[in-house]
Amino acid sequence: MKQLEFETLDNFQQFLKYLEVIYPKQTIIFFTLQSSTFSMVYCSPALKDQSKTLLNAIQNTHTVHQFQQFKITVQSQCYGTLFLLNSCANLLLNDQPTQQQLMNHLNSVSPEIEKMVHIIQKVAKTNFPVLIRGESGSGKEWVAQLIHQCSNRIDQPFIAINCAALNTSILESELFGHVKGAFTGAIKDHKGLFERATTGTLFLDEIAELSLDLQAKLLRVLETGEFTPLGGEKVIKTHARIITATHRALREEAKHGRFRYDLLYRLRVIPIFVPPLRQRKMDLPLLLKQIMNEYCPSHQEPIITDEAMSILYQHHWAGNIRELKNTLLYALTMMDDGSTLDVHDLPQELVYEHAKDQTVNCSQEVTSKISKQTLHAVLESSHYDLNTVLEKLKISRSTLWRYRKKWDL
Repeated sequence: MKQLEFETLDNFQQFLKYLEVIYPKQTIIFFTLQSSTFSMVYCSPALKDQSKTLLNAIQNTHTVHQFQQFKITVQSQCYGTLFLLNSCANLLLNDQPTQQQLMNHLNSVSPEIEKMVHIIQKVAKTNFPVLIRGESGSGKEWVAQLIHQCSNRIDQPFIAINCAALNTSILESELFGHVKGAFTGAIKDHKGLFERATTGTLFLDEIAELSLDLQAKLLRVLETGEFTPLGGEKVIKTHARIITATHRALREEAKHGRFRYDLLYRLRVIPIFVPPLRQRKMDLPLLLKQIMNEYCPSHQEPIITDEAMSILYQHHWAGNIRELKNTLLYALTMMDDGSTLDVHDLPQELVYEHAKDQTVNCSQEVTSKISKQTLHAVLESSHYDLNTVLEKLKISRSTLWRYRKKWDL
């Protein structure tokens, strides 16, 4: 094994940044080696969410030695091992991932995700456009990346852009590029995303926010595979696979004139629906563990109490996985001892919502048991002392009044 020596830790960390520039298409991973057990310290930024999966894959694979690896020493002391891998996805998922591998990759055991994975496996073998529909924070870009990683384009670029983040003129320049002098400030030629992703995958998030003018130009690219940069004359050919995503119903958008029907039919060749978190709450333990693996050292992962877990299960999760992640990060920050995550560590709105639901459920449970005979017996035993009746039945004064009026008691 080759050896690289550094005078200081800062020098090594700066070296890692240089590697990202020198090897943009390779995966960079650094491990420390303690007691023959790998511990991941650094990996390429694009792999942050997959660090634990990648660590397990390297520990269990026999092909690591086929890649470049270097022994790192700092001040003449062994510090760890640096790997340069040609492709993370081949290591993570193999060339033909099984359905179970994909389920593990998505941290799920739910039937809804299993159905989605089944579609992903079939879609990845084709070059057809895919439209991903799902609520905000449900993981639409993650699904798009998985399609790319399972396809034969795995070694080609995956480029993503949020169509809602840029105004129309800037977005047009980003998608199709421009030539020098095309507009004020265009001081040099600029390659657009369609050209940069020509043999890879282009992911257009929030496609419903695209202006009607840009929709027409996108339709042209989908139909012919050709486009012309802004201010240019040369027609450029692209073979990029197009994956789009939205949280809106495009049929409704088209019905109201905000989206072209012809573009809708071009994009929606294969639709994939990402289920919201509230429909897959059985995945909560796996998702929570994945988030803690990412942000907590393995020996410092806290135990979530049953009471706190109950609140997490009952929450609606309108923000889906993004909200779950932010909630857990808040709770990890608020923990007192760092070993147990309890109810008081959770955001107050979750705790309040849970307490409110418990009160309503308790009231409904008590109210559902009240019959005419029960109310009459309580009134008699309390000598018609209404305060005593209210205390015994745990109901409000207005509810008691309605029942007495209903049964003429």
